[in-house]
Amino acid sequence: MISILSHNKLNENKNSLNITYPRTVNIIFGHYDYVDVINNLIIDIKNNLDPKMENYSNVRGGMTSWTHFNNNKLFNDFIIYCINQHQISHPQLFQYFLEKYCVDASWGNEIKNGDKLNYHCHDCYHGILYLTEGCDLKFPELNIKITPKPGDYYIFPPEIIHGFDKYTGENNRYSLIFNIKEKQGKFEFQKKLNGKNS
Repeated sequence: MISILSHNKLNENKNSLNITYPRTVNIIFGHYDYVDVINNLIIDIKNNLDPKMENYSNVRGGMTSWTHFNNNKLFNDFIIYCINQHQISHPQLFQYFLEKYCVDASWGNEIKNGDKLNYHCHDCYHGILYLTEGCDLKFPELNIKITPKPGDYYIFPPEIIHGFDKYTGENNRYSLIFNIKEKQGKFEFQKKLNGKNS
């Protein structure tokens, strides 16, 4: 759930939110209601935490390898679900997604009491599939926070600062994180789309 300071009836029941503060930012969100898949992804993360990755990145907690889920069928099914859900409402990202974009990194996080996520940003689209409840994800520039529920997902554009302070909950928090980047050779795809031979 995204929390904002003042509510506008026109913005309710939408699958994205535009925020201008001081620029316009579109955060795509939805709910992946497949409990058995969520549980299997949690088990996968628990079984594949990489000790070398703990506190190695901005995640001050447990992590799998950076590309652990890149070829995972359950995760790939989730990406196809996102494409199907959002290609009409967000064609700039999801129309021809498989031709134009790739998930170049996808990993699992385990956040325990006392862990945190240093505030940082990415140079690409960045997504989160929450597998459990947990601490709020804060966006200082946008003056909003996300309160996660299992199955909620959020995809936000490049250069959005996000993070959270020390987690104080008793239950471990699990999420699957992914980065979406443009494929090399996009120009060749555009020529093909326009019906021109190379």
